[in-house]
Amino acid sequence: MKETPFEAFHRGLVHVHADLRGRLSAILSRIEASETTGTDRAIASFCSELENHHHAEAAFIFPAFRAAGRLRSFDVAFLDARDAEHVDIHRLCLEMRDASRAHRRDVLSTKAWRASLLRLGGELQYLSLPHFAIEESTLTAAHVAEMMTARELAAMHRDMGRHWNDR
Repeated sequence: MKETPFEAFHRGLVHVHADLRGRLSAILSRIEASETTGTDRAIASFCSELENHHHAEAAFIFPAFRAAGRLRSFDVAFLDARDAEHVDIHRLCLEMRDASRAHRRDVLSTKAWRASLLRLGGELQYLSLPHFAIEESTLTAAHVAEMMTARELAAMHRDMGRHWNDR
């Protein structure tokens, strides 16, 4: 049976979230083991991927849901709450990236680097894991199909491809 566009959307969302969860867990394991080599790059790469994912949601996906005009009051509150969480998650990711870079510049000792990154990474997990889970459980294929048509979903993907750097 052929996958619907809504099923593909949900599968993609779950895949990206699984990748982000796994990468953050691997980074925290490296930090716990005091592995400084390559950790800075891993954190920068993770932050870039997380920022890209949230950019897609904030600049294209959530506005497309809103523009389709089929949202219930729950959906409006859901999207507003996720937008607010993106701000806090983004801030923590940048703080983690900056703390890692400070160690590379010898501004932080390895002990301070480790403590700072474990604290920030723990906070990031605390915010992002439930954030990912509620997006996955709410933005199911069936629910997205209630929020927009397949044509609107395809238009959102086209818009994202054409205007990624414009927004």
